Amino acid sequence: MNLIDNLRFNEFQISDEVKNILKNSITSFLDQASIWVTNFLTSFISKVSSIATIGIYTVITILATYFICADRIYILDQIEHHFPKDWVKKIGKNIRKITKLLGGYLKAQVILILINFVLVLIRINFI
Repeated sequence: MNLIDNLRFNEFQISDEVKNILKNSITSFLDQASIWVTNFLTSFISKVSSIATIGIYTVITILATYFICADRIYILDQIEHHFPKDWVKKIGKNIRKITKLLGGYLKAQVILILINFVLVLIRINFI
């Protein structure tokens, strides 16, 4: 508002209506610009803080995976001692089936992604 008041409209021979229209336009533009800047900074800060959160989750996931893999033999030994032998055999068969199915699913997804990549690459180069 101080910027608008400092403008020297009196030096120009402009009617009062035009001066009011200019002042209102400048005021609304500055208000809109401040809203845009505020929204941009808010979203920027939100994105930066989410990057830190994602980093923490990634580190925790990697550490947990490492410790589970390092103690895999101990975990399997405990499962064998605490469950009946029939259950252990069934769990082993089911785990093998799940890993085979998961591997097939991931292979199919990779193939679909590669096909889509090639199609998009062809479309971008010929348009």
